[in-house]
Amino acid sequence: MARISILMDNAEAEGLACEWGSAMALEDDTGGLWLWDTGASPKFLDNARALGLDFNRAQGLALSHGHYDHTGGIATLLDAGFSGPILAHPEFNRPRFARHGGKIEPVGIPVPLKRFEPVNGARELTPSLTFVTDIPRLPGLPQSLRGLHLDPAGQIQDPVSDDACLLLRTRRGPVVVLGCCHAGLENTLNCLRERLGVGRLHGLVGGAHLYDADQERLEGALRALQKCGVERLCLGHCTGEAAAAWLAGRLNCGMEPLRPGLVLNF
Repeated sequence: MARISILMDNAEAEGLACEWGSAMALEDDTGGLWLWDTGASPKFLDNARALGLDFNRAQGLALSHGHYDHTGGIATLLDAGFSGPILAHPEFNRPRFARHGGKIEPVGIPVPLKRFEPVNGARELTPSLTFVTDIPRLPGLPQSLRGLHLDPAGQIQDPVSDDACLLLRTRRGPVVVLGCCHAGLENTLNCLRERLGVGRLHGLVGGAHLYDADQERLEGALRALQKCGVERLCLGHCTGEAAAAWLAGRLNCGMEPLRPGLVLNF
């Protein structure tokens, strides 16, 4: 049985840490284990230990993109003895900034990685798990880039070109695992359809970056999910409670909000 363990998310969970961040552990049907992001701090490791998960058993760490809330725990993970491969898009390490109110603040990885394997396109992690990068941005389709910049003056928009996702093939059908989905759900699912032949989805798990979405972005996400006929929607982190509820009210599928300690079996 494939499973996804939520090691960090925004929602509170009794006895576990929470924060604005995302981290997961994915296990395929054969027992292959990969880590997906590391939250904003070392707290995801405390949660992993509390859940009885041996992170040193993981075959590697795949990174969804280079924002602090997905990379803040990497240094502590390495200090704890993790020596597996680290996979990310080549643009992962570049400086990032975001406009919060009237201020522009750094939001990139706290300490740039000296060791990682750059991945363009797609890389098979296990026979059932694929890491997908370089998601094409089709003209007219919404993305989640508002307030994101490549320079501290806020003049150059950050396209978050390193935005990535995972495809987990399970006995119940394909499951897409997101980081923040800055490329937008329509672009992401179109990419999986064109590149890997994924049509209908059993599940979609992760952050969809809709907490600040306007109606256009919400409707784009809805179109994408309707087109793939998703059966199980497990959203958290940057999705936003209001956006998740809006989607759930318009889709005929199961809806599960993410929280630390949640284990999703597929």
